[in-house]
Amino acid sequence: MTVSRPPDTEAREAAAWAAFVQQLAEHLVAQWPAMQERLGDKHLTFVELAAQQALKLGLSRAASVARFANLSFVWGPSFHERAGFEWAQGLLAAPREREWATLHQLMRRSLQELERLPEARIQPQALQAADERLMARFGALGVWGALHPPEPVPLPLHACDVEAVEIRLLEAAVGEHYQWQAGQWQRVPLASPAPVRVDAANPMPGLVGVLAHPPGVRPQARVQLRSRSHAVCQGDVHPALNFGGTHGLWRWAGHETRAVSWPVSSLAQPGPTAGPGTAIAEETSPDIFKLELQVCGLRDEGDALGAQRSLLWAWPAAQWFCDIERQAPAAQPVVAAQAPALRPATRCRVECDGVGQDAQPLRRGFEQGLDAATWAAQQQLLKLLGAIEGCSQVRLEGVLALLVGRAALTWGWCQGPSGLDGRAFMRVLGALEMQACQADLQAEAELALDGARARLVLRCVGSAALQLQLRREAAEPPLLPTMLPARLSLRLPFTAELTPMATDTGSLLQMAGPCTGALVGEVGLRPRTAGGSGWEWFAQLRLEAAALKLALVDPVLGQRHFTHALWAAAPLLDWSLS
Repeated sequence: MTVSRPPDTEAREAAAWAAFVQQLAEHLVAQWPAMQERLGDKHLTFVELAAQQALKLGLSRAASVARFANLSFVWGPSFHERAGFEWAQGLLAAPREREWATLHQLMRRSLQELERLPEARIQPQALQAADERLMARFGALGVWGALHPPEPVPLPLHACDVEAVEIRLLEAAVGEHYQWQAGQWQRVPLASPAPVRVDAANPMPGLVGVLAHPPGVRPQARVQLRSRSHAVCQGDVHPALNFGGTHGLWRWAGHETRAVSWPVSSLAQPGPTAGPGTAIAEETSPDIFKLELQVCGLRDEGDALGAQRSLLWAWPAAQWFCDIERQAPAAQPVVAAQAPALRPATRCRVECDGVGQDAQPLRRGFEQGLDAATWAAQQQLLKLLGAIEGCSQVRLEGVLALLVGRAALTWGWCQGPSGLDGRAFMRVLGALEMQACQADLQAEAELALDGARARLVLRCVGSAALQLQLRREAAEPPLLPTMLPARLSLRLPFTAELTPMATDTGSLLQMAGPCTGALVGEVGLRPRTAGGSGWEWFAQLRLEAAALKLALVDPVLGQRHFTHALWAAAPLLDWSLS
C-alpha cells in the first residue's frame, strides 16, 4: 500500500532542496573564483542545471549531487556526455545502489585525469582540497525528498575495502564418526570441512555452519577468519570484525583481523528424558551467531567487495551409536495374574563420541516396558477367550515377541560437501535385522452350544520381518522418507479347528467356513510422540473382530448354519520407548 505524503511535507522538502542548491552554488563560487568571472550572475543557473542533471542520472544523495556539481565546475557542463569522457559515462552507468561508490570513483578518476594533463587549469591538489571542504559542508545531508534525516550517517571519503576473506575451522569439535567397515561398526576419521572463501567471484554465504559442543565440553570448535585488505581508511578502525550471539559481543579491529580465531559452542542439549539412546536422530536446534566484517566499501577503481555479513549456525557435534540385541522367549503357558517365566535379557550398548553411556534405561524400556506390555497383551487375549459364549476350560500357550533380533544405528549432525558453506544435516546409518512381531500362539477350549460340544483350537502363527538398511549421508532425501520404511504394518490371521465331541443328544458342531479375525498392528520406529524431535521405538497391537462360521447337525431337526462371535475388536498393546 502506498502512503501519500501531506502536501505541506512535500512543500517543505522542495523548499529545503532549493535552499541546498542555493547554498551549494554560493559555496562552489567561493571555491572557484575564476568561475564567478566566467559565469557572472548565471552561476546559480549553472548549479541548478547540474543538480537537475544529477537527479536524472539517478543520484539522490545531496552529497552526491554536490560532488557532481563540483566536477561540472572542473570539467564543464554535461561533461560526462562529451567525447573523451567515456570513463565518466561508464562509471555513471553503475547501479544506483552503488551511488556513493560511483561518486568516489568519479572523484578519484578526475584526480588521475588532472595529473595526466600537464597544462590543466586546476591542479589535482586543489580539487582534492575543494572536495574535502565540500563534504565537510554537505556530507551529512540526506537525500532528495528527505533532505534532513534525524541522525545523518557520515559518508566515507577514502578507499577502504577487503580483497578476500577466508573462514575455516581451525579446530574441530568432532574428528570421528561411526561407520560400518570390515563387517563391524567402527569409528573412522572425518575429513576437515572445506573452508569458505569470499572474493569478487565468490560472495559470502548467508549461512556458515559448524559443529560444536555445548560450553564446557571438550574439544571446543574453533573458527578462524583471515582477511586481506584492498585499501584501509584507518588502520586501527577497519577492517573490524564483530561476532555476536549468546556469549555477548566480541570485536576485533585493524591488523587483528588479518587472522583471528575464537571458540564456538552449541546450545546445551538436555537429551531425552527416558535416557541415552531412547530417542534416535534428534534434530536439535543450532545456536545462532551474527558475523560481520566492517569496511567502508569504497575503491578508487572497480567494484568494491564491501562489508561482509553472515549468520553462523552451530549444531551439536555429538555422534551417537546404539546397538540392541533381543531374543524371543521360549514357548510357555499364559496363566492369569501370573508373571511369565524368565526370558533372555536384552543386550544394549550406547555410545556418544566413543564414550560408553548408561544403557540401563534403554534396557529397562524394552524389558520392563515392551516385554511387560506384551505379556499383558497375552493375558488380555486369555481373558477374551474365556469370555467367548459357550467356551470353558480355556488354555493359551505359545510365544508372542515384538522387536526381537538386532538393530544397530548411528546418528549425528554432519556437514555437507560444501563444508562450512550451508546447513548441517542429520546423518543416519542403521542396520535392522529384526522380527517386528513373532507369534506362535495356540488356544484350546471346549465349546458347548445348543446341546452340542466340540474341542476348539485357535491358532495365530506368523511373523513380520523388519529387515532393512537405513542410510542418509547427504542432505537429500529428507530424513522423513529415509526413516519411514522402519515402520512396519502387520496382520497375522487366526485359524480354527473344531473337533466334535459325543453328546447324549447326538448333535454335532462342525466348521462351516474359515475363522475370521487377526492380530494386527504397527511396529518399528516413528516420530517421537512425547515431545521433542527424533524417532522412537514403538509397538501397537489390536485384535480384529473374530467369529466362527458353524454348522449344527441335529439328528431330528437337521442342519443349521450360523455365525458365532468370538470377540469384538479390541486394543491389546500400545507402547513406545520414550
